[in-house]
Amino acid sequence: MARPSASSPMRGWFIAALTNLFVAACIGLLLRAVYIWEMPFVRFKPLLHAHSHVAMLGWLFTALVVFLLKDETAGGPSRRSLRLLLVAQLAVVAMLFSFPMQGYGSVSIPASSAHLVISYLLGQRVWVATRTWAADGSRLLARLSLIMMAISTAGIWAIGPILANGLFGTELYYWSIQFFLHFQFNGWFWFAALALWSRWAETHGQPRPLDRFTIRLWTASAFLTFALAIAWSERHPAVYAVNSIGVILQAWAGWRTYKAIRTGQAMLQSRAALWAWRCVTYALIGMGLKVLMQAAVAVPQVAILAFTIRNYVIGFIHLNMLGAISLMLFAMALLEGWFISTARTARIGLTLFTSGVLLSEVVLFAQGTLWWFGLGNMPGYYGLLVAVSALIPSGVLVLLVHGMRAREAGTSAS
Repeated sequence: MARPSASSPMRGWFIAALTNLFVAACIGLLLRAVYIWEMPFVRFKPLLHAHSHVAMLGWLFTALVVFLLKDETAGGPSRRSLRLLLVAQLAVVAMLFSFPMQGYGSVSIPASSAHLVISYLLGQRVWVATRTWAADGSRLLARLSLIMMAISTAGIWAIGPILANGLFGTELYYWSIQFFLHFQFNGWFWFAALALWSRWAETHGQPRPLDRFTIRLWTASAFLTFALAIAWSERHPAVYAVNSIGVILQAWAGWRTYKAIRTGQAMLQSRAALWAWRCVTYALIGMGLKVLMQAAVAVPQVAILAFTIRNYVIGFIHLNMLGAISLMLFAMALLEGWFISTARTARIGLTLFTSGVLLSEVVLFAQGTLWWFGLGNMPGYYGLLVAVSALIPSGVLVLLVHGMRAREAGTSAS
């Protein structure tokens, strides 16, 4: 069952990360509402930058690092790691307020760069902290995730020279951005989430949740599927062929991972709360849908649609970030006892969040398909999208209140 850890400073940092998710979800809701109500004060693109940076760096990055570092020493995280987390959070706050006002400017760029440097330092702390993890399992996954994170940042560092040479808006410029996003989502975030689940399973009776061959399949597919980001401008048969090989390997890895997690559920279900396994199951479904969608783009005609219909792009990113990785993080919070699965507020929050993700995905992909066939907008599309999207920040808010109350109750009890 969940191991109580009420006094852990990492529990507080998870609440901070959850607060970042709430802020990002509220901004996302506002961005969808501007299609219904006129809001002269909203600058869409700068606000979109704030939304994406807070969601990726404030929520996913922080929450993953929190779980990866929570057992850094016998007494918990080191003081240095906590200070680095504080600096990283300050950078996120700076981005939150600077992006809506100036886009990429004199404050947001240094803040983004500072977070990038801090991510390397935190990555080094995670690398050392995982030295006692299973060499062929969770440690391998965690360190691969860090390698992918470092690789992804090459795309960010390349932007400066690209802009200095007057190549803004060129293929190379967009490839560098896609390079960063691809290895963040399909590398760093995804491998770290698998590492966390594997680590929990290893410490609860399942020695090797994912075998080395499955991990190799995931690794190879992460590199090969970057070809899809190139395919939007270089529609060469060889590029599509590389992507096709990548998605086949990814589908194979996904199937093997599905079987491993199902085996783990059968072995470990009695040791975890029901809602923790529900979150793992929902995350697994999200992973499966992600793999199936990427497998579909092995067909060149489908690949072209995948990156030309914006709803598909947004839906895919949110499916990955919210449907798979966020739910895995919620499962970890339940397993740690940071969420109390028997509490009504936790169940309500998780239900609202999951329903919002599911329904918004349905609306996004349904509308994207209508555009594909040239059928225009579904009746009340924008209003419906806002309504279902409102469930996401509502669910996060309930979870945030629950998490803070549970922390206070645990601290008082201790």
